[in-house]
Amino acid sequence: MATPAAADDVLFFIPDIGGFTKFIAETEIQHSQHIIQELLELLVDANSLGMKVGEFEGDAVLFYRNGAPPSLEQLVQQARKMYLDFHSHLKKMEFKRICQCGACASAGSIALKMVAHFGSASTMQVKDHVKFIGKDIIIAHRLLKNSVTVPEYLLVSGQTLSRIENAHEPIDSFAKGSDAYESLGTIEYQFKSLDGYKGEVKVDPPSPAKLKNPRKMTELHQKVDAPIEFVYQRLIDLPGRMNWIEGVTKVEMVDDLPNQIGKTHRCVVGDNDGIAVMTTEVKVSDTTMEIWETDHKQMSACRYLLTRVPGDKADLAVELYVRDNVIVRLMYKLLMEKKLRPFFEKSIANLGAFCEKTYRQK
Repeated sequence: MATPAAADDVLFFIPDIGGFTKFIAETEIQHSQHIIQELLELLVDANSLGMKVGEFEGDAVLFYRNGAPPSLEQLVQQARKMYLDFHSHLKKMEFKRICQCGACASAGSIALKMVAHFGSASTMQVKDHVKFIGKDIIIAHRLLKNSVTVPEYLLVSGQTLSRIENAHEPIDSFAKGSDAYESLGTIEYQFKSLDGYKGEVKVDPPSPAKLKNPRKMTELHQKVDAPIEFVYQRLIDLPGRMNWIEGVTKVEMVDDLPNQIGKTHRCVVGDNDGIAVMTTEVKVSDTTMEIWETDHKQMSACRYLLTRVPGDKADLAVELYVRDNVIVRLMYKLLMEKKLRPFFEKSIANLGAFCEKTYRQK
Protein backbone atom coordinates (compact mmCIF):
# COMPACT_ATOMS: atom_id res chain seq x y z
CA MET A 1 0.00 0.00 0.00
CA ALA A 2 1.32 3.43 -0.90
CA THR A 3 2.42 5.80 1.87
CA PRO A 4 0.09 8.81 2.34
CA ALA A 5 1.47 12.07 0.96
CA ALA A 6 3.08 14.57 3.33
CA ALA A 7 2.65 18.32 3.09
CA ASP A 8 6.00 18.80 1.36
CA ASP A 9 5.68 15.84 -1.04
CA VAL A 10 5.97 16.78 -4.69
CA LEU A 11 6.24 15.09 -8.06
CA PHE A 12 8.94 16.48 -10.32
CA PHE A 13 8.40 15.73 -13.99
CA ILE A 14 11.03 16.95 -16.45
CA PRO A 15 10.69 16.56 -20.23
CA ASP A 16 14.04 17.30 -21.86
CA ILE A 17 14.66 17.98 -25.54
CA GLY A 18 17.87 16.40 -26.84
CA GLY A 19 19.71 15.40 -30.00
CA PHE A 20 19.60 18.97 -31.29
CA THR A 21 22.83 20.22 -32.81
CA LYS A 22 24.15 23.49 -31.39
CA PHE A 23 24.66 26.10 -34.09
CA ILE A 24 26.93 29.07 -34.49
CA ALA A 25 25.60 30.87 -37.58
CA GLU A 26 23.15 33.65 -36.74
CA THR A 27 20.35 32.32 -38.96
CA GLU A 28 20.63 28.89 -37.37
CA ILE A 29 20.57 30.32 -33.84
CA GLN A 30 17.41 32.31 -34.62
CA HIS A 31 15.67 29.36 -36.24
CA SER A 32 16.72 26.90 -33.52
CA GLN A 33 15.28 29.29 -30.93
CA HIS A 34 11.95 29.32 -32.80
CA ILE A 35 11.91 25.53 -32.96
CA ILE A 36 12.77 25.01 -29.27
CA GLN A 37 10.27 27.67 -28.18
CA GLU A 38 7.45 26.01 -30.13
CA LEU A 39 8.33 22.59 -28.70
CA LEU A 40 8.52 23.84 -25.11
CA GLU A 41 5.14 25.55 -25.46
CA LEU A 42 3.72 22.35 -26.91
CA LEU A 43 4.95 20.35 -23.90
CA VAL A 44 3.24 22.82 -21.56
CA ASP A 45 -0.01 22.46 -23.52
CA ALA A 46 0.28 18.65 -23.36
CA ASN A 47 0.25 18.63 -19.55
CA SER A 48 -2.60 16.27 -18.59
CA LEU A 49 -1.65 15.65 -14.94
CA GLY A 50 -2.54 19.09 -13.64
CA MET A 51 1.12 19.94 -13.04
CA LYS A 52 2.48 23.45 -12.65
CA VAL A 53 5.45 24.87 -14.52
CA GLY A 54 8.32 25.56 -12.13
CA GLU A 55 10.71 26.98 -14.71
CA PHE A 56 12.18 26.55 -18.15
CA GLU A 57 15.71 25.21 -18.02
CA GLY A 58 17.39 25.51 -21.40
CA ASP A 59 15.76 22.81 -23.51
CA ALA A 60 13.74 21.35 -20.62
CA VAL A 61 10.64 22.13 -18.56
CA LEU A 62 10.45 21.57 -14.81
CA PHE A 63 6.88 20.51 -13.99
CA TYR A 64 5.78 19.84 -10.43
CA ARG A 65 2.66 18.66 -8.61
CA ASN A 66 2.09 18.63 -4.88
CA GLY A 67 0.27 15.84 -3.09
CA ALA A 68 0.08 12.12 -3.73
CA PRO A 69 1.90 10.76 -6.79
CA PRO A 70 -0.07 9.76 -9.89
CA SER A 71 -0.35 6.11 -10.82
CA LEU A 72 2.26 4.57 -13.06
CA GLU A 73 -0.33 4.30 -15.82
CA GLN A 74 -1.03 8.03 -15.53
CA LEU A 75 2.69 8.76 -15.84
CA VAL A 76 2.92 6.52 -18.89
CA GLN A 77 -0.09 8.19 -20.53
CA GLN A 78 1.37 11.62 -19.78
CA ALA A 79 4.62 10.60 -21.44
CA ARG A 80 2.71 9.12 -24.40
CA LYS A 81 0.72 12.33 -24.94
CA MET A 82 3.80 14.52 -24.84
CA TYR A 83 5.66 12.15 -27.17
CA LEU A 84 2.83 12.03 -29.74
CA ASP A 85 2.18 15.78 -29.67
CA PHE A 86 5.93 16.45 -29.87
CA HIS A 87 6.57 14.22 -32.88
CA SER A 88 3.35 15.21 -34.64
CA HIS A 89 4.56 18.80 -34.46
CA LEU A 90 7.99 17.86 -35.82
CA LYS A 91 6.34 15.96 -38.69
CA LYS A 92 4.18 18.99 -39.55
CA MET A 93 7.30 21.16 -39.47
CA GLU A 94 9.05 18.81 -41.88
CA PHE A 95 6.11 18.92 -44.32
CA LYS A 96 6.17 22.73 -44.25
CA ARG A 97 9.92 23.28 -44.07
CA ILE A 98 11.61 25.27 -46.80
CA CYS A 99 14.69 26.50 -44.91
CA GLN A 100 17.87 24.53 -45.56
CA CYS A 101 19.88 25.80 -42.60
CA GLY A 102 21.35 23.27 -40.18
CA ALA A 103 18.80 23.98 -37.44
CA CYS A 104 15.74 23.45 -39.63
CA ALA A 105 17.22 20.53 -41.59
CA SER A 106 18.10 18.60 -38.43
CA ALA A 107 14.85 19.22 -36.54
CA GLY A 108 13.66 15.71 -37.39
CA SER A 109 16.47 14.26 -35.27
CA ILE A 110 15.28 15.95 -32.07
CA ALA A 111 14.48 13.48 -29.29
CA LEU A 112 12.44 13.68 -26.10
CA LYS A 113 13.22 12.06 -22.78
CA MET A 114 11.26 12.43 -19.54
CA VAL A 115 12.19 11.94 -15.90
CA ALA A 116 9.69 11.48 -13.07
CA HIS A 117 10.83 11.67 -9.46
CA PHE A 118 8.68 11.91 -6.34
CA GLY A 119 10.03 13.18 -3.04
CA SER A 120 9.98 16.09 -0.65
CA ALA A 121 11.18 19.62 -1.20
CA SER A 122 11.07 23.03 0.41
CA THR A 123 10.62 26.25 -1.50
CA MET A 124 11.98 29.74 -1.29
CA GLN A 125 10.69 32.88 -2.95
CA VAL A 126 13.11 34.67 -5.27
CA LYS A 127 11.29 37.83 -6.36
CA ASP A 128 8.33 36.54 -8.41
CA HIS A 129 9.65 32.99 -8.71
CA VAL A 130 9.34 29.94 -6.46
CA LYS A 131 12.59 27.98 -6.20
CA PHE A 132 12.70 24.37 -4.97
CA ILE A 133 15.46 23.34 -2.61
CA GLY A 134 16.38 19.97 -1.19
CA LYS A 135 17.89 16.62 -2.10
CA ASP A 136 14.98 15.40 -4.27
CA ILE A 137 15.02 18.30 -6.72
CA ILE A 138 18.75 17.62 -7.13
CA ILE A 139 18.03 13.94 -7.79
CA ALA A 140 15.39 14.81 -10.39
CA HIS A 141 17.90 16.90 -12.31
CA ARG A 142 20.77 14.45 -11.95
CA LEU A 143 18.63 11.64 -13.37
CA LEU A 144 18.60 13.46 -16.70
CA LYS A 145 22.22 12.32 -16.97
CA ASN A 146 22.06 8.53 -16.96
CA SER A 147 23.25 5.38 -18.73
CA VAL A 148 19.99 4.67 -20.58
CA THR A 149 20.94 3.82 -24.17
CA VAL A 150 17.59 4.31 -25.94
CA PRO A 151 17.14 7.88 -27.25
CA GLU A 152 13.58 8.53 -26.08
CA TYR A 153 12.15 7.23 -22.84
CA LEU A 154 10.24 7.78 -19.62
CA LEU A 155 12.43 7.24 -16.56
CA VAL A 156 10.77 6.74 -13.17
CA SER A 157 12.96 6.68 -10.07
CA GLY A 158 12.80 3.75 -7.69
CA GLN A 159 11.79 6.12 -4.91
CA THR A 160 8.78 7.17 -6.97
CA LEU A 161 7.79 3.57 -7.66
CA SER A 162 7.95 2.81 -3.93
CA ARG A 163 5.25 5.43 -3.35
CA ILE A 164 2.90 4.18 -6.08
CA GLU A 165 0.19 1.57 -5.57
CA ASN A 166 1.11 -2.00 -6.63
CA ALA A 167 4.77 -1.08 -7.11
CA HIS A 168 5.75 -4.61 -6.10
CA GLU A 169 4.16 -6.06 -9.24
CA PRO A 170 6.28 -6.49 -12.43
CA ILE A 171 6.14 -3.37 -14.60
CA ASP A 172 5.36 -4.30 -18.18
CA SER A 173 7.69 -2.84 -20.86
CA PHE A 174 9.94 -1.16 -18.26
CA ALA A 175 13.60 -2.04 -17.84
CA LYS A 176 15.66 -1.67 -14.70
CA GLY A 177 18.64 0.62 -14.41
CA SER A 178 20.80 2.45 -11.89
CA ASP A 179 23.55 5.03 -11.82
CA ALA A 180 25.95 6.32 -9.21
CA TYR A 181 26.04 10.05 -8.57
CA GLU A 182 28.54 12.01 -6.54
CA SER A 183 27.19 12.90 -3.08
CA LEU A 184 23.96 11.01 -3.83
CA GLY A 185 25.15 7.43 -4.14
CA THR A 186 23.50 4.85 -6.40
CA ILE A 187 19.99 5.69 -7.58
CA GLU A 188 17.81 2.95 -8.99
CA TYR A 189 15.15 3.57 -11.61
CA GLN A 190 13.08 1.89 -14.28
CA PHE A 191 12.64 3.22 -17.79
CA LYS A 192 10.32 2.66 -20.71
CA SER A 193 11.33 3.24 -24.32
CA LEU A 194 8.83 5.46 -26.15
CA ASP A 195 9.78 4.13 -29.58
CA GLY A 196 6.73 1.86 -29.59
CA TYR A 197 4.47 4.91 -29.92
CA LYS A 198 6.15 6.05 -33.12
CA GLY A 199 3.55 4.28 -35.28
CA GLU A 200 0.81 6.35 -33.65
CA VAL A 201 2.21 9.58 -35.06
CA LYS A 202 -0.17 10.29 -37.93
CA VAL A 203 0.13 13.59 -39.80
CA ASP A 204 -1.28 14.27 -43.26
CA PRO A 205 0.75 16.50 -45.59
CA PRO A 206 -0.78 19.92 -46.33
CA SER A 207 -3.12 20.17 -49.29
CA PRO A 208 -1.44 21.58 -52.43
CA ALA A 209 -2.15 25.27 -52.98
CA LYS A 210 -0.04 25.88 -56.06
CA LEU A 211 -1.35 27.40 -59.29
CA LYS A 212 -3.34 25.03 -61.47
CA ASN A 213 -2.25 24.77 -65.11
CA PRO A 214 0.38 27.56 -64.91
CA ARG A 215 1.37 29.36 -68.12
CA LYS A 216 4.76 31.09 -68.13
CA MET A 217 4.49 34.72 -69.23
CA THR A 218 7.81 36.32 -68.28
CA GLU A 219 11.30 35.03 -67.51
CA LEU A 220 14.24 37.05 -66.18
CA HIS A 221 17.80 36.08 -65.20
CA GLN A 222 20.42 37.45 -62.84
CA LYS A 223 23.95 36.18 -62.24
CA VAL A 224 25.01 36.31 -58.59
CA ASP A 225 28.60 36.06 -57.40
CA ALA A 226 27.71 34.11 -54.25
CA PRO A 227 27.00 30.44 -53.46
CA ILE A 228 23.54 29.11 -54.30
CA GLU A 229 22.79 28.21 -50.65
CA PHE A 230 23.66 31.72 -49.50
CA VAL A 231 21.40 33.32 -52.11
CA TYR A 232 18.57 30.91 -51.31
CA GLN A 233 18.59 31.80 -47.60
CA ARG A 234 18.33 35.52 -48.45
CA LEU A 235 15.57 34.79 -50.95
CA ILE A 236 13.34 32.98 -48.46
CA ASP A 237 13.92 35.53 -45.68
CA LEU A 238 10.66 37.48 -45.87
CA PRO A 239 11.56 40.39 -43.54
CA GLY A 240 14.86 40.60 -45.41
CA ARG A 241 13.03 41.46 -48.63
CA MET A 242 13.16 45.04 -47.41
CA ASN A 243 16.79 44.87 -48.57
CA TRP A 244 16.11 44.14 -52.22
CA ILE A 245 12.47 44.33 -53.38
CA GLU A 246 12.36 47.56 -55.39
CA GLY A 247 10.51 50.33 -53.56
CA VAL A 248 9.22 48.14 -50.72
CA THR A 249 8.34 50.04 -47.54
CA LYS A 250 6.97 47.19 -45.43
CA VAL A 251 6.62 43.40 -45.44
CA GLU A 252 3.40 42.33 -43.73
CA MET A 253 3.10 38.88 -42.13
CA VAL A 254 0.70 37.35 -39.61
CA ASP A 255 3.58 36.19 -37.34
CA ASP A 256 7.36 36.30 -37.04
CA LEU A 257 7.90 32.60 -37.65
CA PRO A 258 10.35 31.61 -40.41
CA ASN A 259 9.08 31.23 -43.96
CA GLN A 260 7.42 27.87 -44.61
CA ILE A 261 4.85 26.19 -46.85
CA GLY A 262 1.56 27.98 -46.28
CA LYS A 263 3.20 31.19 -45.02
CA THR A 264 1.52 34.34 -46.37
CA HIS A 265 3.17 37.72 -46.81
CA ARG A 266 2.46 41.00 -48.55
CA CYS A 267 5.09 43.44 -49.83
CA VAL A 268 3.87 47.04 -49.53
CA VAL A 269 5.34 49.34 -52.18
CA GLY A 270 4.46 53.01 -51.69
CA ASP A 271 0.69 53.44 -51.70
CA ASN A 272 0.24 49.99 -53.23
CA ASP A 273 -0.61 47.38 -50.58
CA GLY A 274 0.58 44.65 -52.91
CA ILE A 275 -0.87 41.19 -53.35
CA ALA A 276 -1.01 38.63 -50.56
CA VAL A 277 1.01 35.64 -51.72
CA MET A 278 1.61 32.27 -50.15
CA THR A 279 4.72 30.10 -50.19
CA THR A 280 3.33 27.02 -51.92
CA GLU A 281 6.14 24.74 -53.07
CA VAL A 282 9.87 24.17 -52.69
CA LYS A 283 12.18 21.81 -54.55
CA VAL A 284 15.85 21.31 -53.69
CA SER A 285 18.42 19.17 -55.49
CA ASP A 286 22.21 19.07 -55.72
CA THR A 287 22.21 21.59 -58.55
CA THR A 288 19.01 23.64 -58.17
CA MET A 289 16.89 25.27 -55.49
CA GLU A 290 13.46 26.67 -56.30
CA ILE A 291 10.57 28.26 -54.49
CA TRP A 292 7.03 28.96 -55.71
CA GLU A 293 4.82 31.77 -54.39
CA THR A 294 1.15 31.88 -55.41
CA ASP A 295 -1.44 34.61 -54.88
CA HIS A 296 -4.42 33.68 -52.71
CA LYS A 297 -6.87 33.80 -55.62
CA GLN A 298 -4.64 31.35 -57.52
CA MET A 299 -4.53 33.60 -60.55
CA SER A 300 -0.76 34.12 -60.72
CA ALA A 301 2.48 32.70 -59.35
CA CYS A 302 6.17 33.47 -59.21
CA ARG A 303 8.89 30.85 -59.42
CA TYR A 304 12.40 31.65 -58.19
CA LEU A 305 14.86 29.13 -59.61
CA LEU A 306 18.49 29.07 -58.50
CA THR A 307 21.02 27.01 -60.45
CA ARG A 308 24.48 26.22 -59.16
CA VAL A 309 27.29 27.74 -61.23
CA PRO A 310 30.96 26.64 -60.91
CA GLY A 311 33.10 28.91 -58.76
CA ASP A 312 30.56 29.33 -55.93
CA LYS A 313 28.21 31.36 -58.09
CA ALA A 314 24.51 31.12 -58.85
CA ASP A 315 22.11 31.87 -61.69
CA LEU A 316 18.76 33.23 -60.54
CA ALA A 317 15.78 32.87 -62.85
CA VAL A 318 12.50 34.61 -61.99
CA GLU A 319 9.50 33.26 -63.87
CA LEU A 320 6.05 34.82 -63.72
CA TYR A 321 3.05 32.59 -64.38
CA VAL A 322 -0.69 33.08 -64.72
CA ARG A 323 -3.55 30.62 -64.80
CA ASP A 324 -3.88 29.10 -68.26
CA ASN A 325 -6.92 31.09 -69.26
CA VAL A 326 -7.25 33.23 -72.42
CA ILE A 327 -8.76 36.22 -70.62
CA VAL A 328 -6.22 36.09 -67.78
CA ARG A 329 -3.31 35.91 -70.22
CA LEU A 330 -4.67 38.82 -72.23
CA MET A 331 -5.13 40.97 -69.12
CA TYR A 332 -1.57 40.22 -68.06
CA LYS A 333 -0.18 41.21 -71.44
CA LEU A 334 -2.20 44.42 -71.66
CA LEU A 335 -2.19 45.62 -68.05
CA MET A 336 0.58 43.98 -66.04
CA GLU A 337 3.64 43.00 -68.07
CA LYS A 338 4.96 46.52 -68.68
CA LYS A 339 4.88 47.23 -64.94
CA LEU A 340 6.02 43.90 -63.60
CA ARG A 341 8.98 43.29 -65.89
CA PRO A 342 11.02 46.37 -64.91
CA PHE A 343 9.97 45.94 -61.27
CA PHE A 344 11.37 42.40 -61.13
CA GLU A 345 14.45 43.34 -63.17
CA LYS A 346 15.37 45.99 -60.60
CA SER A 347 14.47 43.75 -57.67
CA ILE A 348 16.62 40.77 -58.69
CA ALA A 349 19.49 43.12 -59.56
CA ASN A 350 19.14 44.48 -56.01
CA LEU A 351 19.09 40.94 -54.64
CA GLY A 352 22.25 40.04 -56.55
CA ALA A 353 24.07 43.13 -55.28
CA PHE A 354 22.83 42.55 -51.72
CA CYS A 355 23.96 38.90 -51.71
CA GLU A 356 27.36 39.71 -53.15
CA LYS A 357 27.96 42.49 -50.62
CA THR A 358 26.83 40.51 -47.56
CA TYR A 359 28.70 37.39 -48.67
CA ARG A 360 31.95 39.33 -48.99
CA GLN A 361 31.39 40.74 -45.49
CA LYS A 362 31.06 37.30 -43.88
